[in-house]
Amino acid sequence: MRHALLAWTLFSLCACDRGHSDPRSTTTPTTTPTTTTTSTSTSTPTPTPAWRGTYKSLAGTLYLPPELKVSWKPVETTAGIGEGTLSMTIDPVTGRVRGLLEGVLGPAAFTGLSADGKLTATIVRKDPGDHGFAGTLAGTIGADKAEGTMTLSPAEGGAIRSATFALSSGGVAEASL
Repeated sequence: MRHALLAWTLFSLCACDRGHSDPRSTTTPTTTPTTTTTSTSTSTPTPTPAWRGTYKSLAGTLYLPPELKVSWKPVETTAGIGEGTLSMTIDPVTGRVRGLLEGVLGPAAFTGLSADGKLTATIVRKDPGDHGFAGTLAGTIGADKAEGTMTLSPAEGGAIRSATFALSSGGVAEASL
């Protein structure tokens, strides 16, 4: 909501002068002054903090209340159980999160948001055709560390994985993820 209000305010301020002539431009000067200015300042993008860490996944569970009268018994597998790595960047202006997940649950990518000490993201497959694990990521984030959980399942829904992760900030990203 804050972002929408800020965007509307900026739009309104920029649009206020549209359609109005500049009173200074209504007079025609008799001579045209020629000035040349050279700007030595360059715009440098804000550095994007880089984060790296690991995760450990275990078999998860899904509770179906008896009143639903659902008989679902997925074929359990050892796929997706183990360890892997995560890397992510956070845009310091917008809080937008982009990352990569490798290891037993990967290869996958995630996008989300970091705000007010919280981190959330959606995990999707790099190659949707591989029918691998996808899901959600949620956690807390501080100045130099982040931790939380991921909940994932494969495209067919046959297995559920719960993973814990820990990330630490490790400098500035060289390339966008």
